[in-house]
Amino acid sequence: MKVGPVPWWMRIKGRVLVFGIMMSIFPLLFLGLASFNTTRLHLEGSIQEQNFERANALAQEIGDFVQNMADSLTHVASTSAPMLVGKDQVARASILGTLLREEPYLEKITAVDRNWRVLGQVARREVILPGSVPVRLEKVEFTDERSFAVSNVFFTGDGRPEFYLTVPIQDPYTRQVIGYLQAETDLKGMVTKIANLRIGQAGYVFLTDEKGNLISHTDFSHVLRQENVRQNPSVRGFLTGESPTHRGREYDNSDGIRVIGLFAPVGNPNWGVFIEQPIREAYEPISQFAFKQVGIVLFMGILVTILSIVFGLKLTRPIENLEGEVRHIISTGNPEATVPQQTRDEIGRLVQSFNQLLRMLHEQGKSLKAEKELLTTVVNGIGAGMALLDAEKRIIWWNSIFADWFGSDSLQKVPCDKVLTGEGIDCFFLENGRVVALEVNGLRRYIRQMYYGLVPENQENAAYLLLLEDVTQQVELEVRMIETDKMAAVGLLASGVAHEINNPLAVISAHSEELSDRLREDTPTVAEVREVLGIISGQVLRCKQITGQLLQFARKGKQGRDLVDIGGATAQTTTLLRHRAKQKQVGIEIDLPEGLVVLGNENEWQQVVLNVLTNAIDASPEGETVQVRAWREETAIQVEVEDHGCGIPSSQIKKVFDPFFTTKPPGQGTGLGLFVSYGIVQKMKGQLALASVEGQGTKVRITLPFQEVGEERHEAPAASTDS
Repeated sequence: MKVGPVPWWMRIKGRVLVFGIMMSIFPLLFLGLASFNTTRLHLEGSIQEQNFERANALAQEIGDFVQNMADSLTHVASTSAPMLVGKDQVARASILGTLLREEPYLEKITAVDRNWRVLGQVARREVILPGSVPVRLEKVEFTDERSFAVSNVFFTGDGRPEFYLTVPIQDPYTRQVIGYLQAETDLKGMVTKIANLRIGQAGYVFLTDEKGNLISHTDFSHVLRQENVRQNPSVRGFLTGESPTHRGREYDNSDGIRVIGLFAPVGNPNWGVFIEQPIREAYEPISQFAFKQVGIVLFMGILVTILSIVFGLKLTRPIENLEGEVRHIISTGNPEATVPQQTRDEIGRLVQSFNQLLRMLHEQGKSLKAEKELLTTVVNGIGAGMALLDAEKRIIWWNSIFADWFGSDSLQKVPCDKVLTGEGIDCFFLENGRVVALEVNGLRRYIRQMYYGLVPENQENAAYLLLLEDVTQQVELEVRMIETDKMAAVGLLASGVAHEINNPLAVISAHSEELSDRLREDTPTVAEVREVLGIISGQVLRCKQITGQLLQFARKGKQGRDLVDIGGATAQTTTLLRHRAKQKQVGIEIDLPEGLVVLGNENEWQQVVLNVLTNAIDASPEGETVQVRAWREETAIQVEVEDHGCGIPSSQIKKVFDPFFTTKPPGQGTGLGLFVSYGIVQKMKGQLALASVEGQGTKVRITLPFQEVGEERHEAPAASTDS
């Protein structure tokens, strides 16, 4: 076989080169990537941790700011409650003015009663004129009467964010709410603090209320144009109630820049502080580190490549010499040639082992050739037809016996059912070991069909091994044995039938003589003649029935299987043995209900009953009774024959089904009864079991599969010979 040139990447020296490069670059790449990822994760975690701490600190500061304002209002409301809701306008205005001067972030303070009617109001940037004060404020809902309430953030005309902070005024004695104190609070100071907070070179901070409205931003222009930030992933997480974490998330901001974003909730009020920093700025040191890593890997890769080329050429030259010598041996076809050994290293030992392998292959080739010839002789001389079938049951190989039976012309890829034609043939392989009738070379032969599934993906793509064994002699021997046993049983019945016929013959003879005497002495009346003839006719009919039962049993029944009523067939056979049982003074009790239907041969079943019942009668002493009963258990029919005779010794139980074995005296049994019965029951797909206790009796139980009448099916005659 001619071998083409091998590409360089498939040669050993090419692989050594690639291996050297890979073993140097891959570890460097792995270590570089590991250190790169470690540095990246550490830097990312450090940046995010720092930003998270800043966000939490700012959120805490905003919360403290609101809490301090609420505490100031609560303190005034608790210490000056009567004056705030009293009728003294001057005292109320003094208290509110003092509070306004002390708290620089309060722009306007309003006192109202418990019904939210305005009692007094002071402002920092406007003059409160009579009539300009609203009569009633909008009611504010409190989650807790002793807490404070924060309104939505709104913006004044000059762009300052403000909100209303409301606290309850409680009676100092009853602790009942008697009014409310509401302050318009300015967030300008917090906005300025956020604007001055720097996150790297391009990071920024912004603040939203509980609805996601932008309150403050490092770049206040975002607030002035009321930018919608609700679609921001961090804002969405805050609005949906996600727990804040120092591990931020990566996403694109409204300007399309990839950033790392996180948030921290203020608490009360339910605002959120958000920090976003561009990823490029955060990971800039990592890019510089990665550039250095690439330079190191390139340098090491070039160095290792040079070393790999040098050592690869030195290593592979002896191997190439070995390859050339092997090709020379293949081209010359001389299996006895040897490869010269040039070195004493591993390659030299490889050459030495290769030479030994050549000698072993040469010897094994001779052995395989001899074994193949022996196997061909065995397969062709086994006496059975063999064929290999593919998955679609098509013939792909056959031996000489198969060819002699079915012809060797055009069998390749021919379906099995096109070649094997006959009664009961089964190319669907539903029943292994099935005996079928085939026409072989013009003769009717009985063939046992067996199949074996093969391992898939074999060289021939064979799925089944079909084995056809000629069992014609065996089948014919079984038929003759059954007929022999039947004739022996007929012989045993003959004496009993003769005695049964003697009784009606005696009656016929007596009445015939009486009628002759009357005819000689006088003229009998027509009625008297008819009466005598009627008696004679009845006795003749009785003789006909007795002989008919015997002839029906003795006739050669048809082959094959059909529906058999077990009760009727068993009762009919029992009738034949009544006289034999009467002679031995043994009773027969039967319990045979109707409707016990099986699939089998009625004539063969009667032979089974006759054999088993005859053994039971012969084994029973005078005065005993043999029970014959049948019943159905789910999908099976049980038939039982029990006697109370001498039983069978335990040492002989295992031999009772052997041919020609009998426990009866010489001349009283053939030894074929149970052997033949066992074979018939097996053909009916049943089981025959025998239990016996010496001195107590024997019980024979036959189990047969119940056959529904609607499932009736007929089998070919050949199938009935399957044992």
